[in-house]
Amino acid sequence: MTNEPKRLPPEALDAWLERAARTLHLDRAEVPIPLILDVAADVAHGVARPAAPLSTFLLGLALGRRSSEGATLETLAADLSVLAETWEVDQESAN
Repeated sequence: MTNEPKRLPPEALDAWLERAARTLHLDRAEVPIPLILDVAADVAHGVARPAAPLSTFLLGLALGRRSSEGATLETLAADLSVLAETWEVDQESAN
């Protein structure tokens, strides 16, 4: 048995989204795959790979909490992407 990561073709990703959204009682149409993957890629490359899933979780949490304030997924995603693109390791000690 190998520990190689699974590679999903695009149609498998769509099938996963369909099933996962149904399981979580979400509307699949509300999930912009390219936007979410772009944010994950920005964070993975600008910060660290393990930060990508954490950041997408934070993105969803922020949207859930701040949508009543007018926050949008696109705006929050852009904010995270900018943060990732400008991230420097020594920033953590500055805060």
